[in-house]
Amino acid sequence: MNDAEEKAREERIRSLELAIEEQRKDYEVLQHLYQGVKNTTAIKLAASLATLTYLYASTSGDTLQQRLFIPSEPYGIIFYAFGLVLLLFGIATLLLSFAKSMQWSTAYDNEQEESLILDYEKYLHYMRKRYLKVSRTNAATYERRFVLVSMSFLPLVLGAIILLVLKTFGGQP
Repeated sequence: MNDAEEKAREERIRSLELAIEEQRKDYEVLQHLYQGVKNTTAIKLAASLATLTYLYASTSGDTLQQRLFIPSEPYGIIFYAFGLVLLLFGIATLLLSFAKSMQWSTAYDNEQEESLILDYEKYLHYMRKRYLKVSRTNAATYERRFVLVSMSFLPLVLGAIILLVLKTFGGQP
């Protein structure tokens, strides 16, 4: 190889290294965001289960209707059912977010790396493509979980408020 070809190769390698470094940073940011969504899911699930425990564990009464603090008026029953459905929908959405198999990929591939290590430029091209593929997969995974967690927030809050108001100010005789 002559000097011009060597300089061009070094420039390509340098630009690939910079591109991979930027992709690595993006991957780490996305991984941090995904971990935040997982933590938020756990916190919301714990809070909603604590709310359910408060609502139903500390209730006393002679009949099932009194223990479940179901109002006796028809409109109260409708509000109670609506609040309970909202709260249970929010919890189910959070559980689905936890239980659903979410694919998270890493850029490191040991099998391919061994065969590509002989040519550094080829290895850098491979890693650049791998980071692009992993970024698409992980971004879709993050988005699915984020949507599920976001979708659960309003039903959880509304259901909890309705049930707490009914329990506190309900029309129990």
